[in-house]
Amino acid sequence: MPQSFFVGRTEGHGVVHEISGRQRRCRILTQGVAEPARDAVQFNETFDYEDGVSDPWRWVIARGVDGRYVASESLAGPGLMGRIENGDYVLSFRRPVRPGAGFPMPRFRTRFTLLSPDTALKRVRISLFGLPVATMTAFHKRVG
Repeated sequence: MPQSFFVGRTEGHGVVHEISGRQRRCRILTQGVAEPARDAVQFNETFDYEDGVSDPWRWVIARGVDGRYVASESLAGPGLMGRIENGDYVLSFRRPVRPGAGFPMPRFRTRFTLLSPDTALKRVRISLFGLPVATMTAFHKRVG
């Protein structure tokens, strides 16, 4: 799913619910290119929050063995393992909240559910030291 869904452009929106009660809404844009030789996709994902903060993520996701996927992200690093679970693409990893930020790094557990061939629901649980700190609910809609 990820190596084909994110080829081209997607646009979407999301909301982050922090444990403190704060909510942050964002627009999400992706632009991806297929890498057929590696059965992979390389794409940029940008979260533009309503408070003016922009958070760019740079991904490469390739099909691995046994139905697994191998991913890398510019701040999270390489070797991230994803899988298909009950029809959803699931990926769990640690990533600093901004460049240069070190310990502690939150854990992101992301689940993509394909709602239709051109629309995916994204649910993310963010935790720190095993404790939940935020969730995100968002969607991506293919536009090209």
